[in-house]
Amino acid sequence: MKMQLWIVVALATFLAAFSQANASGKEVSKDQVPKAVLEAFEKAYPNAKKVEFEKEMFEGKEAYEVEYKENGKEYEILYSSEGEVLQKEETIDVKELPESIVQAISKVHPKATIKEAEKLMKPDGTVTGYEVEIKEDGKKLELELDANGNILKTEQD
Repeated sequence: MKMQLWIVVALATFLAAFSQANASGKEVSKDQVPKAVLEAFEKAYPNAKKVEFEKEMFEGKEAYEVEYKENGKEYEILYSSEGEVLQKEETIDVKELPESIVQAISKVHPKATIKEAEKLMKPDGTVTGYEVEIKEDGKKLELELDANGNILKTEQD
């Protein structure tokens, strides 16, 4: 009986960990995206190129991320199912990161090299934080920081 309990506990732990690891987003085709999202995106960004879609959860609700390129830059816009913009992300050059962000990263990861950076913004363009990809000791990590340099989340790639 004890062995069965341990197997159930081990299986439940594995499933919980696996589902958390894959909770970020699932690629979907354009025809799987709600009409309201497509209309809002196409109206706002008519010149977007290389458009890709993902379905994910944002603050406990279903959302759709639209990733695209425009004028040589990469962007990600997160929409509610109703077509409302929830968040914007813009890929930036690592050199554009504020010094406070760079110092916060080097304090916790002194041997890391910053490989990529994104600026996180509210729909009105106010910067709320940054996502950076770092490489340290042969490992790739993705960090999410608030605008003050506090590390909110760390994920291994």
